[in-house]
Formats: sequence, structure tokens, C-alpha cells
Amino acid sequence: MRNLFYYIICLISVLGSISAQPKDSIVTIYENGEFKTHFESRIKAPTKIITQVADQLESDFHNTPGNLFMWALKDLGLQNKNNEVIIVFKSSSNDVNNVTHGKFDIIVPYFTSFNNVSVDAIVTKSNVNNTFTVNANIIYSSLLLKNALGSISFSPLKNNEKLVSCNVKIKFGWFFNLFITKKRYKSIVEWRIKKFVENIKLECSKRVDAEKNNSFLTP
Repeated sequence: MRNLFYYIICLISVLGSISAQPKDSIVTIYENGEFKTHFESRIKAPTKIITQVADQLESDFHNTPGNLFMWALKDLGLQNKNNEVIIVFKSSSNDVNNVTHGKFDIIVPYFTSFNNVSVDAIVTKSNVNNTFTVNANIIYSSLLLKNALGSISFSPLKNNEKLVSCNVKIKFGWFFNLFITKKRYKSIVEWRIKKFVENIKLECSKRVDAEKNNSFLTP
């Protein structure tokens, strides 16, 4: 009986610690024609790794944006026929002012398509009080967007943890403003925000594991 009592106490403690773990959270509000989404998650990674990933995100965006679809934008379903809006990356270039000019095809299945949609953006990164942030500012978009801002931040917590915060503000162009309701926004945009953060976290974890393996192999 005593052993059973101890077992129950231990089980309750374990379940309690599991339920106490912070969960990912996402909130979207809509006001004045603008969607605002805030998503939070956590990752355990040293500042060195976070810096490397932030640098890679900025570098790939400006120099080799196609590479982003191999890690940061991987498996976002951009060419998935089941999505309500399909985004096909076509080409990009970077000018002397560090503005990236991208071209996309936007497909609304069973309804219409828009070819060679232009999107111009600037990506920058900053470090304020050990919080690393990568910002993306859409400064021009034909048809798709009126304007958009996105950022991902890594803030230090205890025990080498980082709070990963993703903030997105979007005002759609006239057509998509009519098409994308609050319900559609969840199925078109929200899941992509979550998946993007998951991909960033996965890249951090891969680099942490690689560094550990290298340290084991180094004599």
C-alpha cells in the first residue's frame, strides 16, 4: 500500500510538470482592414546558434531567396493544391539599396490566377539587450498586399532558453481584402506563421546537435 501511495504521488508530480510546460500561443486581431498576428514559442539554444540562424535568414533572403524554401520556408505547402491560395516562387533579385525584388504566381484554385506578381522587401536584423530580431518590410506589392511587416525575435530566458516571438501585420490588396475573411486568414496565413517558426526552431536544434557531435569527435 505504501509503495502504491508513493507511485501515485510520483505520477501526479510528473503529470503536473508536463502540464506546467509553456505551450505555443497564437493570437490574431483584425482592425482597420489590417490583420495582426502574434505567435510565441520557446527553444533551448545558445545565443551563438541564434545569431547564426538570424544571419542565415537575412543573407538568404537578400542573396539566395530560393534557399529559404529548403529550410525556413520548407513544407509550407506553397505548391499544395489543397490550399485555398497557392504561392509559386519564380525569381528574385537584389539591388544596390538592399531591396529584394521577387516575382510570384498567385493561384486561387478553381477561381483565378495572377502571374508575375511583384513583391519588394527589405530584411534587416538587430540586437537590442540580447534580443535578436529579424524584420521583413514589404515596401511594394502589385495586387497581393497594400503593406506588410513581419518579425521574428529571440529573447533570452532562464536555463539557456529563448522566447521566440513572431509578429505579422498585413493589409491585403483590394481583391484579397475581399477574398480573405477572418476564417480564411487562419487557413491561409496563420498556419504558415506557425510552420515558419517551427522551421526556424528546427534549424536551431540541428545546429545545436551538430555542435555537440563535433565536440564529441574533437580529440
